[in-house]
Amino acid sequence: MHASDKALIDAFLDQPDIGLAGYSRNPRKFGHTIYKTLKEKGYRLFPVNPAGGEAPGGETIYPDVASLPGEVNALVVVTRADVTPVVVDQALLKGIDYLWIQQMSGSKQLYASLAPKDVNAICGRCILLHAQPEGIHKFHRWLLGLFGQLPE
Repeated sequence: MHASDKALIDAFLDQPDIGLAGYSRNPRKFGHTIYKTLKEKGYRLFPVNPAGGEAPGGETIYPDVASLPGEVNALVVVTRADVTPVVVDQALLKGIDYLWIQQMSGSKQLYASLAPKDVNAICGRCILLHAQPEGIHKFHRWLLGLFGQLPE
């Protein structure tokens, strides 16, 4: 599917169990911000970070995508661009159907490699602009709409 397809974004956000590759315990990192914000909005998240351990609230932090529970069918990827292809490969091997590759986490080469594959991928967009945005993300969404840049 096309990365800017609103139906794909809606389908991703309707998934009941979402993995988050690139979770961080550091509140200054975007992987932490995404986790905290989506949890506050009621999403059921499964954080992934090679260090493992526990997230706030006692949730397990999975060391890799392959370790995620079977019910996880969607994955937000907010890793460094050089790590993202490995994470995406793990997700495809696991059979995850929906990928959200956060802006700055992917590359044109990665996006092109996904095109022929049977995966629903949203590439280069910020999930916080689409998941019930608030604050600065709501303002950015408004600006995108003003300039006709929101997916249809």
